[in-house]
Amino acid sequence: MVYAQPREAASSTLEVGEYALSHFISFVRIPALAIRQHFRPLPRLGILDEDRLRLRVLPNDIDINMHMNNARYLSIMDYARTHFLARTRLLDHILHSRLQPLVGAIWVTYRRSLPLFSLFTLTSRLVCWDERWFYIEQTFTGHKGMAAVGWVKGVLRDAGGVVNPHRVIEGVAPGTLSPAMPEAIATWNDLTREKLQPGS
Repeated sequence: MVYAQPREAASSTLEVGEYALSHFISFVRIPALAIRQHFRPLPRLGILDEDRLRLRVLPNDIDINMHMNNARYLSIMDYARTHFLARTRLLDHILHSRLQPLVGAIWVTYRRSLPLFSLFTLTSRLVCWDERWFYIEQTFTGHKGMAAVGWVKGVLRDAGGVVNPHRVIEGVAPGTLSPAMPEAIATWNDLTREKLQPGS
């Protein structure tokens, strides 16, 4: 596999304002974003740049401890990834090519609570890709610092099966090569393969 050299985060990263839409249920909020993207596209973002959403913990996000429920993080991450895809124009390519996005694995570490009504920033960035998978990092940051960080491993499929990520990237950002895969993600892949061995 050929890798590009790592580069610094772009200084043009745009911080997007608070979206009540991000708290809608999935089958409403994501199609709504796709429709909005058709009529009023979000500001464009480079494929290796970082997308930021400024959000607030609402009453439907919390659990009995009065902070954001661990499962709610995953739901909001789902919306944020779609927002990232929209800004990088990958979403347009996916829709026009009739590709099906699927999540293969998610790893999340929770560090600090996000209490009710607190503001937080959710950043999403494409870390790297290989012959099959895209790897996206998503980080929740509250006023006390990092609240949670997650890695998401996803594929795109068409009628013939899994689509090579490089082919998709070429359709949006020709000539862009994947940054080197971090050792931690390579280790995560090894652990996943070990758990999926027959008889395990």
